Amino acid sequence: MTRGDVIVIGGGLAGLASAYALHEAGYGVTVLERREDVALETSFANGGILTPSMPDPWNAPGVHWQLLRWLGREDAPMLLRPRAIPGYLGWGLRFLAASAPRSYHASMRANYRLCAYSLERLRQWRVALGLEYAVGTLGTLEVYRDPASFEQAVAEVRALAPLGLVGEPLDPAATARLEPLLDEIRGDLVGAIHFPRDESGDALLFCRALRARLEARGVRILVNTAVRTVRLSAGRAVGVETAGGFVPGSHVVVAGGPWSTALLAGCGVRVHVRPVKGYSLSIRIDPGAGPRHALSDDSLHAVMTPLGSTLRLAGTAEFSGWDLTLRPARVQALWRLLAALSPTLARTVDRSDAQPWCGLRPMSADGRPYIGATPVAGLYVNTGHGHLGWTQAAGSAALLAQLLSGTPPAIDPRPFALTRNERRAWRGEIQPLEQHP
Repeated sequence: MTRGDVIVIGGGLAGLASAYALHEAGYGVTVLERREDVALETSFANGGILTPSMPDPWNAPGVHWQLLRWLGREDAPMLLRPRAIPGYLGWGLRFLAASAPRSYHASMRANYRLCAYSLERLRQWRVALGLEYAVGTLGTLEVYRDPASFEQAVAEVRALAPLGLVGEPLDPAATARLEPLLDEIRGDLVGAIHFPRDESGDALLFCRALRARLEARGVRILVNTAVRTVRLSAGRAVGVETAGGFVPGSHVVVAGGPWSTALLAGCGVRVHVRPVKGYSLSIRIDPGAGPRHALSDDSLHAVMTPLGSTLRLAGTAEFSGWDLTLRPARVQALWRLLAALSPTLARTVDRSDAQPWCGLRPMSADGRPYIGATPVAGLYVNTGHGHLGWTQAAGSAALLAQLLSGTPPAIDPRPFALTRNERRAWRGEIQPLEQHP
């Protein structure tokens, strides 16, 4: 006998991980995914990095000046499209307010704790379930071309070291010895930081493997099943309405990425989450041709990750609302990343076989995800992870299951609670769900 029947809305990283954690906690679980398969949205082709070493939100102090400086630049790491500004107004003010140093550093510390816990849980899941997803365990190498940025990064590593972060600063020669691919550009570098405890892996392969394990354990995963509304009765969530009819449940977990916002608004619950577009480029490479480590280039705000026979380039943040247009100029910026990190590899890869992609990250205004109960009884949320969705997936799911079941949480859940800004939704700020792509 189960402890109850939980409906999880969303078949990406957050939803499938939540389903596994809840199943392990003794619940009967049904996952509802609107697309024809799992992980076809934000989780499809992300950067592939699992990086507790990068817990800093995008709204670092001074971000407003960067956004203004980068307006209209298609190669900008962070691009705000003017026509999308109305959809970000209220959210954007909170985003900028959270860039104050005190708020920013508090979010960075909270994110680090969740990231570190998440990677620990993921390793346990990988062993217990025999999951294969092009895992890399040599860590991340973050390279720097600007002395001031390098010094700031080293200072941030030292600030997080008491929490457990391990990062080794390297000079250019040591960087090239650790990662031979970088030898030809070591003259451009001022240094690098190696984070040996980071990992990498293909999120799509992980989701597919986890789906197979879940279904083998009796978890129902229903694709082509769009949720229209969460049904409430006497102030409690009792199930969901889909195109195929009503699906009952003792609890409902909304883990639908940026689409979570509208579903929650229909229940009178607000989360400050908006879509932020990211791009990636997947390139086929010969074995041994790519880097040994996942690489992050601070100056370009992008990453290059080896995933088996695929090299994944990813980065950029584009504030363009629900627009999923794949813009060639943004993809070209990823090609420049490859040329900046490995001119030789950039000349030799087959560009005609490369697969560009873009997806919408669910970005919270303060850079921390929402995990846990809402003001509506029986209604829970797991969304808003932004660029840390892959890194925080397992830990967020485990924390959610602990909160839902009443088990003492493994980490402090308060930084991720909805009560950090508990307000009712004003429906005028949020598009109806049916208008979303």
